[in-house]
Amino acid sequence: MIDLVNLDVLIREAEIWAIGLRRDFHRWPELGNKEFRTAERVRKELKELNIEIENTLKTGIAGTLEGHKGKTIALRADMDALPIQEAVPLPFASERKGIMHACGHDVHMAILLGTAMVLSKIKNQINGTVKFIFQPAEETTGGARRMIEKGCLEPKTDYILGLHVKPDLPAGTIGIKYGKVHASSDVFSIIIRGKISHAAYPELGIDSIAAASQIVTGIQSIISRNISPLASSVITIGSIHGGNAINLIADTVTLEGTIRALDHCSRELLKNRLKDMSHNIAKAYGAKAEVKFQKGYPALINDNLIVDVIKNVAICETAVEKVVELKEPTMGVEDFSLYLEKVPGAFIFLGSGYKGKENEGIHQEGFNVDEKCIGIGIQLEVMSILKLME
Repeated sequence: MIDLVNLDVLIREAEIWAIGLRRDFHRWPELGNKEFRTAERVRKELKELNIEIENTLKTGIAGTLEGHKGKTIALRADMDALPIQEAVPLPFASERKGIMHACGHDVHMAILLGTAMVLSKIKNQINGTVKFIFQPAEETTGGARRMIEKGCLEPKTDYILGLHVKPDLPAGTIGIKYGKVHASSDVFSIIIRGKISHAAYPELGIDSIAAASQIVTGIQSIISRNISPLASSVITIGSIHGGNAINLIADTVTLEGTIRALDHCSRELLKNRLKDMSHNIAKAYGAKAEVKFQKGYPALINDNLIVDVIKNVAICETAVEKVVELKEPTMGVEDFSLYLEKVPGAFIFLGSGYKGKENEGIHQEGFNVDEKCIGIGIQLEVMSILKLME
């Protein structure tokens, strides 16, 4: 039986320690796949907590804490910063010009290390195994995939939990979302090939720009006419390149963009219709279209039973002041979804804003957090782990 009074003391101690770690991470941010100093600091702290380190990448770490026989539960924190110049005059502001932790990954790492500290001190009272996953490159190349390929969920993980700061909720609050949380995202390119000719003799050419223009317009009808109005999806053309001279019919145009959806069926339908429509419109102009896809992240879909467990833990067993049930998913992406393809779990939002003021959002130069959220995050992760092990 775990002594809850002693556990509360351990959590308070871990909170103070974790705040110091967060400030160190914040002062020395590193971009995706370059988190060398960050990874070394994480590795050092895990070793001092006697947590076994295995299945590591150069900038990715998986630590394991084994208690008595039972379930295996993983916790994930991302490590990379963003190429943004910090505008908040903190005493521990970024020392690296043009780089800052503008998405709270410094907080995520500090919370996970604080959780590891607490659990390492009650190891003999834990009925199960805990995996601590510190992942690189969430913002860029999807480090989750490489961590999974390296074996961070092996030999068997029963559940996985992820946490992300949310500045539009005040510290002391958590946000939960049942079911769909984040959209899937795939990158596409469409190359339209026509035939070059002088502008004075358009009948001798095949105008790839005209065909491309109709494709840009036409594919928007996929959303309005092929997808249910109740199933949110987005097609975005973000880049168009074509033509070399003002008096020539362009022979090649390249369109690039993304498609986003909240379920697998819509995701595949979007890809198929985009391909068919591009080919057919190009053909109508006498041109040819080549469509390529680069697979991105799947939709992030929470396991509702695990969300229920965390909600009950937050209400009954933590200092969380308010639990907010988020009604709408976001069309943004998060590579935690790759873990949820393998293991049931939940992605929870940690209120990190200052009460009574407007807080800048993530990925902004003025992003900041109320460090009160760090203790709340540690307590929530510790108590959720213990509850899931029952």
